[in-house]
Amino acid sequence: MDDISKFSAIEELLHENVDELGNAITKETRHYNYLAEISETQPGYLEVAEYRTEHGEVPQFPDNMVSNGFPTLAFVFHPAMWPNFDFSCEGMGELNGKAMWLVHFRQRDDRPNRIQDFKIGSMIYSINLKGRAWITPDMFRIARIESDLVKPMPNIQLLTEHQVIEYGPVRFPKKDVQLWLPKSADLYFDFRKHRYYRRHSFDHFMLFSTDTDEKVAGPKGVPNTQAPSSPETR
Repeated sequence: MDDISKFSAIEELLHENVDELGNAITKETRHYNYLAEISETQPGYLEVAEYRTEHGEVPQFPDNMVSNGFPTLAFVFHPAMWPNFDFSCEGMGELNGKAMWLVHFRQRDDRPNRIQDFKIGSMIYSINLKGRAWITPDMFRIARIESDLVKPMPNIQLLTEHQVIEYGPVRFPKKDVQLWLPKSADLYFDFRKHRYYRRHSFDHFMLFSTDTDEKVAGPKGVPNTQAPSSPETR
């Protein structure tokens, strides 16, 4: 946790309204300065505070929907989260020509959801997920996670949500460390009778902490301190 307590990146967001065949009706691209702080507020409780700025100002989001929390989906495999999910190993698979372990997960109905929620105004709705992870066989690094809703949520008109998050090695020469961080996140969702596709891409990473000269001032943007990775309607 100490090694990845805080990192920043340049984020590109592609947002599309799509038809029933997946063809783009409208398209919009935005760029943000992104900062994530990961902390363990109490034993077993992980929190990610995310900040974005756009041209030095509070960012604007397409269709007034915020999508965040991409580092948190990997928390499914944190020991504190294990009791909340059912896991099954599906054997060896392949990703980009490399052998990977495939592990399926599903939120348990009798356990609390501490991974993802969906905020509409002042109301927060827990989102139960199921999915699959591709894990490297040598160092057991998460290379890719895909997730879907356990079931549709007609009460908020969220009928489908599919996420694909790719992780990869990022080298930080100043600290002589290499970490696996989210490199991209693709979201497909059907919300309020509209279909959307989003792609978040991250590069130009910087890792920093209070005990190094790699210090970055916190942006003035409004932080998102919950752990959803699906859009948050504001």
